[in-house]
Amino acid sequence: MDYNKIGPFLRDLRLSKNMSQYDLAEQMHVDHSKINRLENNKRRPTFEDLLYYSQIFNISLDELTACERKNKQNEKKLQTIFFKYLQTQNSKLKKARFIAILLAILVTIGFIGLITLYFFQNYNTMKIYTFFGSSPSYEITSGILVLSKEKIYFQIGSISPEVEEIKIYSEIDNERRLVYDGGYRMLLQDSYGYENFISYEDFIQGNQRFFVVINDEEILLNFIEEVSNDNFVYVEENKIGEEQEITQISTPPKIKETFQCDENDGCTYIEENELLTYNQGIFFVNNDEENYVYDVSSGNLSYSDYQKAIDFEIVNNHVNCLEGNCENANTIYENFYKNYVEKYLK
Repeated sequence: MDYNKIGPFLRDLRLSKNMSQYDLAEQMHVDHSKINRLENNKRRPTFEDLLYYSQIFNISLDELTACERKNKQNEKKLQTIFFKYLQTQNSKLKKARFIAILLAILVTIGFIGLITLYFFQNYNTMKIYTFFGSSPSYEITSGILVLSKEKIYFQIGSISPEVEEIKIYSEIDNERRLVYDGGYRMLLQDSYGYENFISYEDFIQGNQRFFVVINDEEILLNFIEEVSNDNFVYVEENKIGEEQEITQISTPPKIKETFQCDENDGCTYIEENELLTYNQGIFFVNNDEENYVYDVSSGNLSYSDYQKAIDFEIVNNHVNCLEGNCENANTIYENFYKNYVEKYLK
């Protein structure tokens, strides 16, 4: 196709039918500016454009590609020009198809690469541990450690008998350092990379140990891995026995839906900077500032505010103030009931 001749040839076809550019554009279902660009050789016609011209002006495709009318003398010449045009279009189509396939392959490789990177960055990196320990005078139980690449949460569940102050030491390669000194009702948090409290890699490899010191008695914490995201496929466990079925029924439905539950160690859930646990009818809420222990069956609440040094219990709707100014105890109870009990336990 002679692209210098095609524009004037198309214009002559339109004028032969006394059609305006707007009339032709309407029949071709395009904007009239496209007709203008075609006729002024500012745009090359596509094969689809040629089909429209062929139908509207009753002209063959080989005449269009040769930019002249067919007669006995030029018939073979027009056919040759048309076949060359078809070969050119086929070559362009193959090139476009090759580019499309190449782009699809590159996108697929990139996607697989991202998935692979995400898998290796996150597989088996989220772990939940329970821990315990004892000395001649004290026993630590129901401790929980949530370990992930993004955040780390550590909390001692209970100490028997009750104590006011504890110290926690970290030991790596026989080097011990103090990492916490204060009341035991706390939620310690750490971030991967910062690792002021727990060294992720050292702990995973078993190189880091923790000791709690209470009144000069040392307690080594023993950790048990309960949960890890190391499964490729998660399968629901079948209910086994009547006793298990009763245990499941006793756990509030919203807890089972929202929390990560274990048959023996209860349910846990991390929401922003709070760690929520539910175990055998006891609901715990812990963050940097506050600690709640709520007995679901009785409705009794134990509350501590570390920042304001407030400690109280509400038993049978009666406030027992243990430390600090407890005049807002009922308000705290109402807020807790609204934000946690109604949300997760009802």
